[in-house]
Amino acid sequence: MNTGSSVVLTKRVIITSSNPITKEDFVKKIGEIAKNIVDFLKKNGCTKLGHMKFISTTDGEDYLQLSILDIAQKPKINGILRKTFEKIKLTFNIIEFGVGKEEIDSKINEEIKNIQVYFNNK
Repeated sequence: MNTGSSVVLTKRVIITSSNPITKEDFVKKIGEIAKNIVDFLKKNGCTKLGHMKFISTTDGEDYLQLSILDIAQKPKINGILRKTFEKIKLTFNIIEFGVGKEEIDSKINEEIKNIQVYFNNK
């Protein structure tokens, strides 16, 4: 792949659980997903990260944003979520250079599936 090419991807998913999800558990899992994706990008030839963001809302009034602007830095978290919830909307957006669109799309789908399975089995 041409390493000068950018890939822009946006994914939206609604995560539900029959048991309440705690804010802390959700933030921990999103952090793990972000780390997994960053590790994947590094391993597969990412030359530059424009950004990677997870924007989460439970009912449109509270939100949490996890943001990574540099592949070498830890995520920044802004916003507030309620203490527990059973349903959350998650929007994932990434701009990166160097990894093919199909590869990153597949990795993101895998991570989204993992978080859905995790919260559905709690």
